[in-house]
Amino acid sequence: MKKSSQFFLLLAIVLGIWQWALLFVGGSWYYTVTNLERARKNGVYASPEAGIRAIIAKSYLGIQKIEIEHAGTNSFDGSNPHVGFAIARVWADRRSDGTLLPVSGDFPGSFFLQMKDGWVHVGEGYFPEFIGFWMKIFGMAGG
Repeated sequence: MKKSSQFFLLLAIVLGIWQWALLFVGGSWYYTVTNLERARKNGVYASPEAGIRAIIAKSYLGIQKIEIEHAGTNSFDGSNPHVGFAIARVWADRRSDGTLLPVSGDFPGSFFLQMKDGWVHVGEGYFPEFIGFWMKIFGMAGG
């Protein structure tokens, strides 16, 4: 193979990799922005604890008692303080869908991401840790 052919092959590979990298980063930016906007429309909270309390108020009927088990960063080393998790113990008559709770209570928990203007709820199915990673990269994380 001639040197010029090798150069163009290498150039094509590098440009192909660069193109896929840009596509991945662009797609990640779009996914992050659209999911944060969706979450913002559902409510912005002062803290993960305030967020889980609001979710509980919508999700349970006849609430008798709420104990917050944890409300803080989801990372063990504190490296991502803008990715929070809150879990509570709830005693209530039933869930809003009508199902009964165990006598020992229910344990709802969820992720919250800190934006510049407060915390938003992001369900686990939306990959909140992935969104949180890109929030940090793109300068969207609050705190």
